[in-house]
Amino acid sequence: MIVEAIRRFFALHGIGSGPIFVAVSGGVDSTALLLALLEMGGVELIAAHVNHHLRGAESDDDEAYVRELCARYDIPLRVADGYLDSEAIRHRGIEAAAREVRHRKLRDIAGTNLIATAHQKNDQAETVLMRLMTGGGIAALRGIHPVRGDGVIRPLLEVTRPEIEEFLAGRKVTPRFDRSNADPRFLRNRVRALLREFDAGVIDNLAAIAGQARQQWPLLERAIDDAEDVAVTEAETRFRSMPEDDWLRQALLLRHIRRLDPGARDVSAADLTRLASATKRTSVTKSLELLPEGDQIVLRRRGSDEPAPQFEVEIHAGTEVYIPAIETTIRIYPATQQPSNQLIQLPPGALPHFTIRNRREGDRFRPLGMAHDKKLKDLLIDRKIAASSRDRIPLVVWQGTIAWVAGVEVSELFKVTGQAADLYEVAIEQDHESVQRQGD
Repeated sequence: MIVEAIRRFFALHGIGSGPIFVAVSGGVDSTALLLALLEMGGVELIAAHVNHHLRGAESDDDEAYVRELCARYDIPLRVADGYLDSEAIRHRGIEAAAREVRHRKLRDIAGTNLIATAHQKNDQAETVLMRLMTGGGIAALRGIHPVRGDGVIRPLLEVTRPEIEEFLAGRKVTPRFDRSNADPRFLRNRVRALLREFDAGVIDNLAAIAGQARQQWPLLERAIDDAEDVAVTEAETRFRSMPEDDWLRQALLLRHIRRLDPGARDVSAADLTRLASATKRTSVTKSLELLPEGDQIVLRRRGSDEPAPQFEVEIHAGTEVYIPAIETTIRIYPATQQPSNQLIQLPPGALPHFTIRNRREGDRFRPLGMAHDKKLKDLLIDRKIAASSRDRIPLVVWQGTIAWVAGVEVSELFKVTGQAADLYEVAIEQDHESVQRQGD
């Protein structure tokens, strides 16, 4: 059943023989996807695993399981560390921050090749129900896309979770269990628990809504295109005029909120209603604001018209420093047993004396997995960091070498290797009160 569903998916979407990089966490769905693709045959498979190190030894056990699984079936495997930045967690939430890091690491591993993830029909139903609860309109109801424009494919979207569990049981394969998937603090977990009370028909109906919304969306998008009258830059959208229709106004706003802040997931239907009728400077997301200028409306990244001045401060491990230029506090301290912030590894006994500064002309950096340095500017361009934001990124520098580009990547020279070394955590906290004052 699963193998046939994947075969139909490949035929429907014209997917060839690969190479295809399969995102494998070690859980039920991704383990089944990897084995089903292997059974289908005719596809060059490479497994990819990102270890976020969020659950200590359990995360390392997940990685060990994936390594053993791939070795057993002779499947090539690439592994990457996916440490999360504390500022991104505060800004996006832990799930969104992990998702962003995971996709970036997977893309680093796969290059321009396709990436297969194991989203299935129950995930689709959960997503639709969550979107109905939190808003976002018809565009949001499209749910999880079978094929994304960036080369991510979801071959299991027509397969249910019970079918996946039956597939693995028939092969006597026991996957890993991530206890965070039962944590009721996360909305998706509460929705998942709710849907377990209903039969398969409810899952089918909710998942079908996503397909219907995707089919209808091109018609609606043409109407949005016809109504769009904007001037855009990297940092702002200027609406020269707005349509009278409320839905079109909201759809245009959502389109450009997503353009300027692609990671924004906290814009509800109520938010769009409020923004579509705003007559004064209004906060949109933590990164965006909306303000009327004459007979036009401007959607703008906060601080985008105020580049950060150069800053450079010294900090010893065990202390913190506040940087007024970016309204940010940085703390560095010896790593805890279960770190929740970015880790930096120094040689044993090395003096933990760091410099925090923003970029300078000619800066170079050693990205993860690379044997040589590259221009920091090129790294930021590759990571699609907006030019208006690059001077606001703090760099953690040790003995003249950039150890961490905050929120972007830790250096290959300072990554955690498991060898004898001194580990330090770097925590970043933005002054959100100052951010809010700017948007009032």
